[in-house]
Amino acid sequence: MTDILDVIISRRSIRKYSPDPVPDAMIDKILEAARWAPTGENYQPWRLIVVRNQETKKAISTLARIASGSFSTVEYCMGRMRQFKNTDILGEKAKIERSMYSGEVSAFLDSAPVLIVVAGVCDALDTPYDLSACAENMLLEAHSLGLGACWVHAPLGSPRAELKMKKLLHIPLGSSEYKVLMVLSFGWAKGPRRHPRPKKKVEEFVYWEKFGIRERC
Repeated sequence: MTDILDVIISRRSIRKYSPDPVPDAMIDKILEAARWAPTGENYQPWRLIVVRNQETKKAISTLARIASGSFSTVEYCMGRMRQFKNTDILGEKAKIERSMYSGEVSAFLDSAPVLIVVAGVCDALDTPYDLSACAENMLLEAHSLGLGACWVHAPLGSPRAELKMKKLLHIPLGSSEYKVLMVLSFGWAKGPRRHPRPKKKVEEFVYWEKFGIRERC
């Protein structure tokens, strides 16, 4: 069996897409990957909405831009904008932060040929975890097919934002019926990520037997 670690390591979040359409056969394979995600008690709570209509994608992109800009501004005002403190590329840190404060970092969704909105029924405790596993399966399958993809939570970060998304996509509005957790974008990448962000070394976050023990027992 092929080691999937190579697919996992080489995957990147892609936010710039070419306008070329994604074939239905590829979309079907991505959806098939979703179907086989692990799920508590085999409940399979996911409900996936495939969006290719340009006006709908533009509306989702606008929701993402507004929400992302608001979140980033609040984080900055509270002194929590720490994720780019180690960025040492000349001018890159300021550019990224401007993109985040304006919300443009999440406003690319209308440029992706395909969006998949991931929602799930709310009557199971495992639903958020099941949906996350479902989303990861789709991201990895897309990458294995040569597609770029990105997981975006921005347009769903508050009850008000989620309500707007539900109205847009005609999802039942009751707060206890369905939870919309994320939007995934898919398409052909315009190019590779210029500056992929580094990952921590395993030794930095793994303990053995008990929290805080870094030596392998």
